[in-house]
Amino acid sequence: MFDEKVVLLDINAKDSTEALSLVADKLIEKKIVKPSYKSAVIEREKTFPTGLNAPSCGIAIPHTDAIHVNKAQIAIARLANPVKFLQMGDGADVQAKLIFMLALKEPHAQLETLQKLMALIQNDKAVSELLSVKDSENVIKVLTENNL
Repeated sequence: MFDEKVVLLDINAKDSTEALSLVADKLIEKKIVKPSYKSAVIEREKTFPTGLNAPSCGIAIPHTDAIHVNKAQIAIARLANPVKFLQMGDGADVQAKLIFMLALKEPHAQLETLQKLMALIQNDKAVSELLSVKDSENVIKVLTENNL
């Protein structure tokens, strides 16, 4: 579900749309998603925000419909500086530092994946490690050690 080729560390984005674009472009480049994925994920984020205020930092979990996905994958981005997303549910501001962009083929996999991500987000130690590791290999190691 994770691949070092779609782990982006310390990327610069001026806002959430640019951050989503950068991550989606990497998924498109690796042929994990169809070109339609980018606009679909950006549009979905406007209607159904995915930001969450975790204990350690703000996190966003953008995703869109399976019709835009070629292969199941989760892209991870750590932003050099947080950008504003809207919070899931109430639309409050979330300064997101981490993005977990879901590209899932099976609708039932989405719920299970979101549950695992929610457990990770509540784990201060794991999130702190994701914020401090130096390379994509260690990002994947942290995620694997935390049942993702």
